[in-house]
Amino acid sequence: MKHLILLISFLLFYSINFSQKINIVSQSIESDSSFYDVEKINKNEFWAGGEHGILKKIDSLGNISSLNFPNEGLNILKIVTEGNYIFIVTDNAVIYRYDIINQQFIKKTFLKFKNRCFYDIIVLQNGSLMVCGGTSGISKGEKKIPFGFIGIIDLELNDIKTVWKSNRKFVWSLLELENGDILASTFNGLNTKIIKTENNKDWTKNNKIKGLVHHIALLNNNVWFSGTRNTHFKENGIIKTKDKNQLLLNKTGCLWRMNTVIGNIISVTANSKLIMFDKTTNEINQIDTSPFAFYNIEKISESKILVVGHGKSICIIDFNE
Repeated sequence: MKHLILLISFLLFYSINFSQKINIVSQSIESDSSFYDVEKINKNEFWAGGEHGILKKIDSLGNISSLNFPNEGLNILKIVTEGNYIFIVTDNAVIYRYDIINQQFIKKTFLKFKNRCFYDIIVLQNGSLMVCGGTSGISKGEKKIPFGFIGIIDLELNDIKTVWKSNRKFVWSLLELENGDILASTFNGLNTKIIKTENNKDWTKNNKIKGLVHHIALLNNNVWFSGTRNTHFKENGIIKTKDKNQLLLNKTGCLWRMNTVIGNIISVTANSKLIMFDKTTNEINQIDTSPFAFYNIEKISESKILVVGHGKSICIIDFNE
């Protein structure tokens, strides 16, 4: 395993083998609000949300415009679409829903989840929403009792039905598999347990991973896990698939989110790099993009991606150039 880690560290110094054009759409100063998430609304529209309730609309060419969003200063952590609705979850028990037809926002505050953040949200195959998270301060890097939870909500945002909870664990990420099984990443401060349910009620341990798994994704017909070796987010990243050994990536920082581009797995990191896993050679390459960290990534097409992050950073990278 030590030899494998050394090999990975060496490969990180290789320059990217693919040509690409990097277009910095927006980049401001350190103190500016950060974008934490970006969601594809349709072929030519993306929403990016983040710190202090910042919410912008971006088209596939990089043009940015504002939205009539009732910003109340709550950090936006995740955005998802379902039918004619767009759902925006925050770090303090509030979910906004935007109706694409009538172009109006509604707000729902879940009082029994006060001081809890909705860190991730997914749309289930049955049409319901599933949310997860825990104590709000943890999403900001504070040391607090996690009070983690997983809950189900209908599209009308009626009360949340809690289907899993633990005072000692925070829930970072959710994934529904094609067969309807759901995976969740729970972290106790040292290690991650991936838990699984087949009925949205009974949960069992599916995997144990050293470190914090920040993101679970189904990419190239495989389940991938990415994150950080510990809670020092700017140190070492981790990544693994369900059936392969965990890789430690020295000095990349946390691998926040993953996606695919030209068939390769690509991840944004805490230390201002993009990490690409070459599907042909299995080499790990890095792309320098910005002095700021990027937090999320979305596909514009099979060869073009949109990444967002710290200090209002927005970047479009085209791998066909």
